[in-house]
Amino acid sequence: MSNASDILLEARNITKRYPGQLALDDVTFRVYRGRVNVLIGENGAGKSTLMRILCGAESHDEGEIWMDAQLLTLGSPRAAAAHGIAIVHQELSVFANLDVSENIFAGREMVSMGMVNRRAEDERSLSALTRLRKPLEASTLASELSLGCRQVLEIARALAHQSRLLILDEPTSALSQAEAETLFEAIGDLLAAGLTIIYISHRLGELMRLGDAFTVLRSGKVVGTAMRGEATREWIVTTMSGRPMHVKTERRRVADATRMLEVRDLTVGRGLDGGSAEPVLDRISLSVCRGEIVGIFGLLGAGRTELLETLAGSAPGFTGDIAVDGHRARLRSVSDAMDAGIALVPEDRQRDGLVPELSVRENIVLALQGERWLSRTKETERVMELVRKLRIEVRDIELPVTALSGGNQQKVLLARCLARKPRVLLLDEPTRGVDANAKAEIYRVLRELADEGLSVLFTSSEIEETEELADRALVMREGRIVAELGPGEMTDVALMNAASHDVAASRIDRRMLTT
Repeated sequence: MSNASDILLEARNITKRYPGQLALDDVTFRVYRGRVNVLIGENGAGKSTLMRILCGAESHDEGEIWMDAQLLTLGSPRAAAAHGIAIVHQELSVFANLDVSENIFAGREMVSMGMVNRRAEDERSLSALTRLRKPLEASTLASELSLGCRQVLEIARALAHQSRLLILDEPTSALSQAEAETLFEAIGDLLAAGLTIIYISHRLGELMRLGDAFTVLRSGKVVGTAMRGEATREWIVTTMSGRPMHVKTERRRVADATRMLEVRDLTVGRGLDGGSAEPVLDRISLSVCRGEIVGIFGLLGAGRTELLETLAGSAPGFTGDIAVDGHRARLRSVSDAMDAGIALVPEDRQRDGLVPELSVRENIVLALQGERWLSRTKETERVMELVRKLRIEVRDIELPVTALSGGNQQKVLLARCLARKPRVLLLDEPTRGVDANAKAEIYRVLRELADEGLSVLFTSSEIEETEELADRALVMREGRIVAELGPGEMTDVALMNAASHDVAASRIDRRMLTT
């Protein structure tokens, strides 16, 4: 049993209504001091709404928020920050045109005698980044940082302002396995220093490793709570979904040996002129057969995203040969790639994929802009066919795409790609930021598409995803393909050893490899 003094913050009987929707229904959420407080739920369960209320970005209609026996009024993020509450959102808010230190102190600059004290800001920035075991240069522009480093930058911003309660929303979604491990070690340091953490993730291995207290939301209600030792993977999935845990399916057999995509000696230099001695991609050769699903596994910086972007026409300055269905493809632009039958679902759906101001229908038909002969009726028929095929849960295709859960937003991007009827589908981190059951649904859809003859090439930083989805896996390291693993060879140890030659099998924490 926990004492009242163990509770840092308590949201009591919180209710939040939107027009036509009850987002939170009499929710009570306790945050235990100095611990990792895990908040779990499928997309749309109410997690983000509750966190926006706790960080002052949303107001609640009913209920109270108490912190250290004090009733709080959180009318704005600034008011929450004054109480030591900070949040790092899954969709990052880094300013690309500012450097590391300027990002950390944006809007809360350290001023001395009417001037910004840049030296003091740099020192505090370096201190926060060092606590996260990522000492980035304070003068580095955020636009030059990888997605993983931008995630670390967001967390450093909260630490630099001496937060007491840190909310982490999917903090490892952009991190490699190695960087995630560094973050977990840093979380241990932060807890030891007195910080309290609310942790949101769909990766069950992370939750089982880090969590001290577990709260499960479903349809805006708390449906389960447990402490460490009481919560199991099966309990988490069953409680948050109301359904039994997804059972892994049998691996598909690929019968068609026709090579739909062939890549030979693909090389991309680091500079715009491609003249670097250390290329981003170095003599990449691969193939994907008709109806085959090939996974590319690798750590952050291995070149996975750069490979897919090159195949999608975003890096025209490459050398080497690319062929689709036996015909050489000249990929000088994205339109060239689409004309060749290649479509890409990008890693960051908010930044590079969806147009939030547009409806579900409009987001899907963006791919059909070149087909002006399509009537509105035919266009809508094409959209509805894809909505049914992909089982996109939306009651009206004219609703804003932002009204959908993360998993359904990912399906909208997939529908846009399929609208052009590609031969080769590329997916960069296909289930980033979606819950366990939405993942299973996306896997099912991709298998059905492959069974119909579509060739699929996807990247992933998740070992379990690679093992679950791929018919065959390629492992990348430092811009090269260093291993190819068949169905019987795709194990966590084999994948990790190939991706990181300095990580011994004996050091791999299996709990982190079963996400």
